[in-house]
Amino acid sequence: MSRSIAWRLALAIALTCALVLSVIGVFLYRSLASELAFRDDQALLGRLEQMRALLNDSDSLEALQARPRLYQNMLGNQDSVLLVNRQDGGQVIAINPHQQSLPALQPIPRNRAPQRADIQTLDATVLLAGMAQGPAGETLSVTVGKRLNERELILARYRLNLYGAVGLGTLLAFCLGGFLLRRGLEPLRSLAHALRGINPRSLDQRMPVNNVPTELKEPIQALNAMLARLEDSFERLSQFSADLAHEIRTPLHNLLGSNSLALNQSRSPLEYQEVLASNIEEYERLNRMAENLMFMARAEHGQRPLHLQAINLRKVGDELCDYFDALAEDRDVRLGNSLSGTLTADLQLLQRALSNLLANAVRHAEPGSSVRLLRRDEADYCWIGVHNVGLTIEPQHVSKLFDRFYRVDPSRSEPGDSGGLGLAIVWSIMQLHGGQVQVNSDSSGTLFELGFAHLGEH
Repeated sequence: MSRSIAWRLALAIALTCALVLSVIGVFLYRSLASELAFRDDQALLGRLEQMRALLNDSDSLEALQARPRLYQNMLGNQDSVLLVNRQDGGQVIAINPHQQSLPALQPIPRNRAPQRADIQTLDATVLLAGMAQGPAGETLSVTVGKRLNERELILARYRLNLYGAVGLGTLLAFCLGGFLLRRGLEPLRSLAHALRGINPRSLDQRMPVNNVPTELKEPIQALNAMLARLEDSFERLSQFSADLAHEIRTPLHNLLGSNSLALNQSRSPLEYQEVLASNIEEYERLNRMAENLMFMARAEHGQRPLHLQAINLRKVGDELCDYFDALAEDRDVRLGNSLSGTLTADLQLLQRALSNLLANAVRHAEPGSSVRLLRRDEADYCWIGVHNVGLTIEPQHVSKLFDRFYRVDPSRSEPGDSGGLGLAIVWSIMQLHGGQVQVNSDSSGTLFELGFAHLGEH
């Protein structure tokens, strides 16, 4: 339960409600306490004024003493205190039901109306003292007071009710919040149920975006995009497995066929040597394939370190043209090098990438045409290109050219080619450099370009 989002959110809602209810409860409690205190203080002020008027209007103090019910009824309960004393300390009226000891208070002058600031609180009792004029102009001191027991009892009951209300409100918020959250998370459970039904055979399924909460639309769209990438990657992996099996099967069949023919009957040493030489070619083909696949695997996992250096592009282009000169002559193709300046890159990887592009360009170039090495610069990239004139690559093939074992025309594979891995290696090399590869093919020719980010080259 501690890891459940619904329960944790319900607990957070409950705690928030408890905090809000507590703040409201404290505010209401203090408002009630203030109102009760104001009411008691006003009653005490009025009581002093009433006693002043009663004493002033009385015929004699003896008459007041003879009729105590007059002021006892005015006081009204057992928590009230009333003391009237003469200047010599003699008591005229003494009402103190609880016989509590009262301190001597400084009475306010007779000619000044009492105020709340004159009231003092001592031993859970509010007291107010003032001077008054009795019959025949006699000066008297009046002390009125009230015990706070009733007020404290009211406040205690109110506090208890507040505690109960806050506790009950928190519990209700927790239960109701948990229930609503579980209802609100139902789309997530439906999504999880739908996802459990997806397997490698149903990667084409997508999660519905309509009729889902707005908050879930963006995650579901991202999930659908991830499923699309997984579907594409799975299809590529399946195709790669099939292509790999096909590419390996061809040399293995050649090896098995040649060896079976050699063993069917006795042959001369020269014929056996020819069989072994043919086998070596097939082994070399398998070896190149294995090395290329291992290189791409290491490149994709970043296990092939880069040895960056400033490279003289003119020199690299001349060396590559010299290397491919014999192949170009056989196909009646001319090689041209227009590279210049320097480039910061890994020399071996750059040579390998350009070699693969040049080999493809020469193989697919029209006889009598030219294959050129070009350079162009943009603000962020230096582009090294290989251009040839030949058959136009259809748009549906362009996005797959750098897939492993992909060939636009499988029938044109040759024993010395890369087995459909040449352009895939070029892509891996550019990924290691953090660069780009782009292809443009139209009636004017086909241009493969390698984009290297500028690192101070010129």
